[in-house]
Amino acid sequence: MSPEQTINLIQELFFTAMLVAMPALVVSLIIGLVVSIFQTVTSIQDQTLSYVPRIVFVGIAIIVTLGFTLQQAIEFTQRMMRYAAEAGQ
Repeated sequence: MSPEQTINLIQELFFTAMLVAMPALVVSLIIGLVVSIFQTVTSIQDQTLSYVPRIVFVGIAIIVTLGFTLQQAIEFTQRMMRYAAEAGQ
């Protein structure tokens, strides 16, 4: 396997990982920001207030985007299997 092919595989891996993780990370960021603003405005500094909504909404985001995530993971696995088959020849 040439260095260019290796770099291409690593780029595909990171791009796929980014696509799979992005929905949960974005939801977590937005909910964290909203809760932080709410805590600042109301002066409530309870730690569970920042974790519980984030866990609930990230779980919902994962469930909603599960089809897309699985599709990306399956396509990535198929591409890697093709690369492995081509490298074995």
